[in-house]
Parts: sequence; C-alpha cells; structure tokens
Amino acid sequence: MCAAARGSSTPASSNVPRVTVQALPHFEDVRREQTASGLELRLRLVDDVGSPLPEKPVLPVREGRIPALSPCGGTTRTTGGGFSTDMAGELCLRLAETRELAELVLHFPGDGLYLPAQVRVPLQPGSGELRLAFEAPSLELNLDLAEQRVSLEWSGPGAGDPELPRIALQLEEAGRARTLDALDWDREARTVRARISSSELGEPGPARLLARARRPEDTAPIVAEAVVLRRATVRLEQQRFSASRDALELEVVAQSAAGAPAGGWVELRGGERSLGSSVLVAGVASLQLTMVASTPRQLEVRYHADDPWWLPGEPLLLDLESADSPEPARWPWLVLLAPIGYICVRALQRPAPRQPRKVRRPPPRPAPAVRPQPALPPAPVSGWAGVVLDAHDGRPIAGAVISALLPSMRDASPRVSAVSDANGHFVLPPLRETIREGAQLHVSSRLHSSFQRPLPPQGRVSVMLTLRKRALLERLVRWARAAGPPWQRSAEPTPGEVVDVALRRGDRETALWAEGVQEAVFSGADVEEADEAALRAREPAWQGGTAQPNGHASD
Repeated sequence: MCAAARGSSTPASSNVPRVTVQALPHFEDVRREQTASGLELRLRLVDDVGSPLPEKPVLPVREGRIPALSPCGGTTRTTGGGFSTDMAGELCLRLAETRELAELVLHFPGDGLYLPAQVRVPLQPGSGELRLAFEAPSLELNLDLAEQRVSLEWSGPGAGDPELPRIALQLEEAGRARTLDALDWDREARTVRARISSSELGEPGPARLLARARRPEDTAPIVAEAVVLRRATVRLEQQRFSASRDALELEVVAQSAAGAPAGGWVELRGGERSLGSSVLVAGVASLQLTMVASTPRQLEVRYHADDPWWLPGEPLLLDLESADSPEPARWPWLVLLAPIGYICVRALQRPAPRQPRKVRRPPPRPAPAVRPQPALPPAPVSGWAGVVLDAHDGRPIAGAVISALLPSMRDASPRVSAVSDANGHFVLPPLRETIREGAQLHVSSRLHSSFQRPLPPQGRVSVMLTLRKRALLERLVRWARAAGPPWQRSAEPTPGEVVDVALRRGDRETALWAEGVQEAVFSGADVEEADEAALRAREPAWQGGTAQPNGHASD
C-alpha cells in the first residue's frame, strides 16, 4: 500500500491532517499472440494483493505513433479514447500493423483509491528472445489415468543453456485461471516434461493450458499456450434391479475417474431394440419397463453423452433370471401355513374355551385417505408416452405442449405434437419421417420455462419443468456466484443484494435487471413467456460460467 498525506481544508487550529491511502496497482499476465487479423495483446490489471480491478480505463501513451487499436472480442470495451477492463480486470487489444513499432505503452491514470500504473509491451520479437511452446497446439488429456505428462520445447538463442527459468503451469477455464502443481520436472536437451496429477485438472471439457517463465532481463514473461480437451470414461453400476412377470425397475449410477458426469442419459436395450431411456440427474437414472412375452431375458444399459468429452464405457449387462423378484415364490407359503394347520388340529382336541371378558376398546382410527395415482400410459411400441411434472413439487402440469421436431431448412419443420391432460399425461405419435440426427424434444407450458433436448429413443419419457419465477431467481443466484465478490455476499444472493451492489458501482443496467427479477418473483403475478424473454435479454454477461437448462427429462 502507498499513503499520501494532503493538507486539510479545515481551520488550522484543528491540526488534523487528512490522509488518503491509495493502493499500488500493476499489470500482469501480458501475453502476445499472432493471429490472421493481427497481433493480439492480453493483460490483466490487479491491485497490490493480486485482486483484479474491473471496469478501469487503460489508455495508450503517445510515444511517436500510436498504432490502430481495437478490442479483440470478449468483454473489452472502448471508452473515452482508451479501453476499459472487464469484470476480471482483463484487457484484450488487437493491433493490425506493428512493423514499425518497437513497443506499446499502456497507462492506467489512477483514481481516488488507486495510484497510476504503466506497462511497456514489446511488439517485435528480439533476436535474442527465448521462446517456449507445447509439443502441439491442442492436447487431449485422458482423466482415466492417474497422471498426465506434458512436454514443452525451448527455441531461440539460449534454449540450450543449462540454467533455464522456472516454469509455472496454469489451467484457464471460464475466464478464471488456477495454478497447477507439477509432481516433478525433467529435461532432455531443449525439451522439458512435467507430470501433473489428473485430480488437479477438474472436470472433463475444454480449457486452456498456459506455461509461464520469466527471466530477470525479460520485460514480459515467456508464455506458451495450448488448447486442451479433458476426457473421461463413464462407467455404469447397478444400484437397484427388480423384475416380475409384468414390470421391471432399474436404478443405475454413472461414475468416472473425474466424478459423476454433468449430463447425458442411459438407454435400456434388448438385442437391437430400444426399450426405454432416462436422463441422468446427479449421476443417477431410474428406468421402468412393462414386461411382455417378447422381452429378451438378456438386457443391456448404455450411456449416451450430451458432450463429446464424456466417453461411454462398456454397457451394463442385465440377466432377468438373476433379478430380485418382488413376488415371493410359492413354496414359502407352505411353511407359513404349517403352524396354522397345527394350531387348528390342536384346537379340535381342546375343551370349549371360556368366554373372554368384554373389554372396551377404543374405536379404530380411520385409515388416512390416499389419493389414487392415475396409472401411467403403457410404454408405446412406437412413439412416446409419459408425464409432465413440476420440478419443484412434482405436481402434474396440464396443458403442456410436447413436440418432436426434425431439423429442416423449410419454414415449417416436420413435427408431431400432443397436449398433456389434467394428470400431466401425454401420448405422442411417431414421426412420419425417418428420425435424423438433430431431432429435438420440445416442451412448453404457460407458466413454466420451455425445455428442449435431443429427442430420446421411442418409449416412456418423463419431463420436469421449472416454474418461470424459480428459473429467473435461480439464474440470478448462479450469475452472482459465477461473478464472485462483491456480487455474492451470502450463501444465496438475493435480487435486492445484487441491486445494492450494482447501484454502488454505478451499474444501472444490472440494477434494473435485478429489480425486474425481484418484481417478477415476488409480486404474486404470473410470469408469461414474454416477461421471461425480456428479463433474459437484459441479463448481464456471465463471467464464470454459463446457464444450465431449466428442466430435465427422465424415463
């Protein structure tokens, strides 16, 4: 921290000077990347403890000719002859022409809380510049393995020196970077290799892997970058399995070396025929099947991924002969009846029993009324049948429109539709055309957020819809958590808290959006589709992640 004392405007007799304490910021993580449209510069403005400084102005300094600069996408904005950092304190600039420029000087003018800061970014690689690169621009990491090995190549003058700068590895995902601790390093000539524990790499999916090295004489760190795709194989385990002559019930758990998959669904098959499907919820799927005479005795359960980085493992094999039967075998009844027969025979040999005394007993309590649950429609041989329920309280949703859509370049896509009845049940006929890749199941309701997912195999399908009020509130909470402090100040941020933070930061658009969410959720009025769409259109950009679906389908 840096403190500066200034004279007081109060009378001299008070002898109380005012002291203003200002933090000393600096630029870090300066990176250069040559693209087809020009040179891209990326850097971050942070304070003296490493916290990012969002929405701060950064101006190019005129030393000779200032190059033509423009934002290179993302959240960098133009403001007042310069540029503004995003919510993570980052800045991304593109230079179309750099042949006559040796370096670019960027300046943060400071404000009431922070002192000014400046950085010089070299634009031309020097003749003695040392360069670092991964063995390939894109890498695939198999998280099924306990460890990963990555290789980097040094090039340029000095690459063969026995002493090289220490390398730090980082994984950048959803705009946030975290340091990776290498288990060990080894070097052979110009190649450097590191071992990394797979447990440090997070969940499967795409990310950026960065390697940074800095020498005392370097103005900016030496940076290598590669796009990585983390993959993991999903294994299915039987948790509950029972079968009778009429029905089969199955619950399976999906796991991988990186934990439960974030999405996907499982399919129950008999031979070449699909018998049913269910979406995974928290890594668990439940399936029910109506048994018929033609049901094979050997079944298998297969995992299908929503994202290509979750790899299906071997299918789970089921043998109906080994399933637990909910109906006991007949012979145990003979064992149960034997004592009863013995008692009856003994009663014939005894004298007449005495009349028992009358005992006044309290009247039996009436059995609680049980609302009968209407039976689900049978699983169709072709087409789809099922129920639409509220994801919060499980109540059936009447009047929901269920549609199976085929991708088409025509204005009206081929589709079939049905409307759920008072019990939420629906029967959707099969499509007349061949089901192609890209077919979708779409479900909409007047007061619930619409739901869309890849069309499941024909059979029984259950759909859970989220009330629009709950969906809007959940999105606001996830947005605040993804953005981090100061937006998240409690376990579950409220719209009012988001409004308070936005007003203090002068962020009028975010304040209006949060006020709109608060009005929609707590006013008592119904939230129509147009109301939800208007609020979604005003939603600020996500900093740390993306929104999740508002509903899900199960068997």
